[in-house]
Amino acid sequence: MTRWYPHLWAGTLLTQAAYNAARMLVSYRVLELGGHAVALGVITALFSLLPLIVAVPVGRAVDNGHPAGMLRAGVLLTVGALGVIAVSGDLVVLAIGNVLLGFAQILVTVAGQGFIPLLSTSDQLDRRFAGWALATSIGQTAGLPVAGLVTSAGSGSGGGVATTPGLLALAGLAVLAVPSTLLMPVVGTAAARAGQHGEAQSVPTMLRTPGMRAAMFSSLVVLTSMDVLAAFLPVLGHQHGFGVLTVTVLLMMRTGAAIVSRSFLPALLRKVHRRWMLLAATLCSALPMALIPVLPHPLVIGAFLVVVGFLWGVGQPLTMSWVVSLVTERSRASALSLRLTGNRLGQVLVPLGAGAIAGVAGAGGVFLVTAVLLGTSGGLTWRAVRRNLV
Repeated sequence: MTRWYPHLWAGTLLTQAAYNAARMLVSYRVLELGGHAVALGVITALFSLLPLIVAVPVGRAVDNGHPAGMLRAGVLLTVGALGVIAVSGDLVVLAIGNVLLGFAQILVTVAGQGFIPLLSTSDQLDRRFAGWALATSIGQTAGLPVAGLVTSAGSGSGGGVATTPGLLALAGLAVLAVPSTLLMPVVGTAAARAGQHGEAQSVPTMLRTPGMRAAMFSSLVVLTSMDVLAAFLPVLGHQHGFGVLTVTVLLMMRTGAAIVSRSFLPALLRKVHRRWMLLAATLCSALPMALIPVLPHPLVIGAFLVVVGFLWGVGQPLTMSWVVSLVTERSRASALSLRLTGNRLGQVLVPLGAGAIAGVAGAGGVFLVTAVLLGTSGGLTWRAVRRNLV
């Protein structure tokens, strides 16, 4: 493993710990400030507003040799955004902080993913994307107990949830990522383009590439399903009397299962073709997601989350290598950012729809609709598999 990759791995772990746990604490912060399901849906969607607009330009900048600058700016903005959320006294300030946090995440994510195709050979892509995704899962799992324990300790016994201590703890995790980002290499435009074949492709050209839309939709649905789970499981748990620590443990079971699947992904790829794992990531996770509100017992929900976590854990890194394989070498970071643009579009629209559904049918209806999206994505992936586009 080359020298830059451990620094990328460590920085990814720490920042993703902050992002994932912050999503849970923002949900509780909305409730703390008097918001309800519709407000939660809007604020969750705002997290993806700026990323939806800037992801492709950021990807172009990474393709042109500026991943280090984007990564460093993203980490510093993460610290500031978490500080804004921690001191927010109303829903408007909270929403602004969440917008900034979403912008920070897209900078960190596009730059982090972009380093891999810039500094790796084709035969290293699956392994390094799997390792990057593994760092993401470990970070997401590690951040949850930090946030949950600090928040529980600061909340006292009055029944309310005090989120400020937990958010400040997450800002501290982001600060710890700064040294790793400073040690990442400055690639430079000439170095980024050296040895790359093919011309840079436009967004319409990439979208017209056979298999690209199925790959993007698969990635979109899996990621938005994770977001819906993180945002609305606290609401569902609140309805059924689950405490903060119970919800934290349940979310950790999902991310923990993803750690296991990503750890063994290289070995799994030697036994099972990637097309079948991509298909399973969406199609086979639809039923457990649908059953979560039907059988609302913590042990049962935990078992379902282990299943979906394992399946989603392999889906995300494989869609990265899927979209990269469909474009020219000069457009790899741009393709990854286009994939993220699709993800963020889903993260804007799906939470808005989920908030509206929850306002009418309760949090349980959100999980049922998400299951339908997973099944639909599985059907599109199956069609791509039959056409040998995976």
